[in-house]
Amino acid sequence: MSQIYKKLIFVSAVLFVGAVYAGGNIEGQVTVKSKGLFGKDGAKGDASNVVIFLEELQQPNPNGKSQIVQKGKQFSPRVLPIVMGGVVEFPNDDPFNHNVFSPTPEYKFDLDYYGTGKSKNVRFAKSGAVRIYCNIHSNMVADVLVVPNPYFAKTGKDGRFRINNIPAGKYTFVAWQPTGASEKRGIAVVDGKTISVNFEVEESVFSIKHKNKYGKAYDKEY
Repeated sequence: MSQIYKKLIFVSAVLFVGAVYAGGNIEGQVTVKSKGLFGKDGAKGDASNVVIFLEELQQPNPNGKSQIVQKGKQFSPRVLPIVMGGVVEFPNDDPFNHNVFSPTPEYKFDLDYYGTGKSKNVRFAKSGAVRIYCNIHSNMVADVLVVPNPYFAKTGKDGRFRINNIPAGKYTFVAWQPTGASEKRGIAVVDGKTISVNFEVEESVFSIKHKNKYGKAYDKEY
């Protein structure tokens, strides 16, 4: 057997092993319980907008781009996870002005008023949860969750999720949702294996009217 042929076999084997053991996966389901005056009121049928992410690894992505569209006096999506360092665009698809702002201390910003067909953006350089409002329409609410790495997923209505190709190791995974407590789980990720894990989070049924960007009550509901 020639040396060249041996080298080809060795390289092929390395590539094959790397492809098979590119990391591990986790999958499962999230149950969302409503929390009122007397504790948990039972599981919701809609378990969407829960973000599951790996807490420890710091892998920013300054090239990441996402959108939250303003249409029908709503932000869409309601919850947006993005890797830290990325940019979120806020296009206005309504036939009237909007004013996107955030009162979140670590990310306080004000994009001012702009009209139909225009867009402004914000770069989110550090991890954390950011609440987004419109200064004109008080019913418009969105949450950006800035995660530290690309190992995350957002649930649909069925609450199911899957995160692929996670580097092997012992980590903390967080199930986060915007209106209540998060749940954390320690999980050992193994190359080439899929780990099943379920989460349960509590969603508060209480809501408090937020202030406008000047820290005052909205003058009028539009």
